[in-house]
Amino acid sequence: MSARQRRIVAWMLVAGKLGLLSIFVASAQTGPALPEGAGRALAERTCSQCHSLELVLRHRMTRHQWEAQLDTMIAKGAKIADEDFEPLADYLSSYLGPSALKEP
Repeated sequence: MSARQRRIVAWMLVAGKLGLLSIFVASAQTGPALPEGAGRALAERTCSQCHSLELVLRHRMTRHQWEAQLDTMIAKGAKIADEDFEPLADYLSSYLGPSALKEP
């Protein structure tokens, strides 16, 4: 194999690895999505201030439990406007409550 052919093969290997890396990075950035529903954008915006949405998706709590969790988050510094508290608790308890599917 000539030096030119070796360079071409090396560039092809690098390009292939970069292509796979870009696919991996894109899928990692996308991550799981919250279930469709009224309040989804609010939940995405609010909850992702401090942690991943994947963390939110792991929980299935009652309305009372979600309200307590939101109070805890606010005490830790989460920025949740007073007028957003009820709609956020509504969304979380409706779409991530105990009766919701495990896999949204």
